Amino acid sequence: MVNETLSTRERLILAGMEELREHGMNGFSLRRVSTNCGVSCAAPYKHFRDKQDLFTAMADYIHAKWTERIRGRLSLEKPVEEVIADFAAEHVAFLVENPDFKAVLLIKETGLDTPLAARAMTMSVLLSRLFVICRRKFGYTREEIRERIFMVRTIMYGASMIMSADDNDREVRLAVVRDAVMKGLRPGQKS
Repeated sequence: MVNETLSTRERLILAGMEELREHGMNGFSLRRVSTNCGVSCAAPYKHFRDKQDLFTAMADYIHAKWTERIRGRLSLEKPVEEVIADFAAEHVAFLVENPDFKAVLLIKETGLDTPLAARAMTMSVLLSRLFVICRRKFGYTREEIRERIFMVRTIMYGASMIMSADDNDREVRLAVVRDAVMKGLRPGQKS
């Protein structure tokens, strides 16, 4: 059940994320979203044109929360590989703290239209920019940087899945994430 102190729009967004996580795209029901918010079945249409508009709002909501969280937490004064490692650890913590967000962030895999899939992936824009800097710094080929991007994303999503199931020793595990990313980014290391 979604927190009733929030606006109806925000409650619908959060309930939509929960619905997406529990039932996937094919089983997604605006009726259940409405019921979980304690509003009429017509209420979502007062805030969103259609299901696609709700999905877009969910992606925008996560992007705003991520931007709010990451602002000021990453020091661009550090070497780029450390910034990427910090980014990865922050991303893992963010996903563990917000388990319903993963379903939206991985929406590209669900067959939604391309613009919405691109919106859902906006958290990766900063990471992509950091990898451009990393590529220049270490002289990596495009293929080598693609391998390292895949490695970092695998660590982030794998660690978030494992930690979502068992969140013991969070800081120790986040340090392991940072170390694994740092090791994988160093020249001469295989991803």
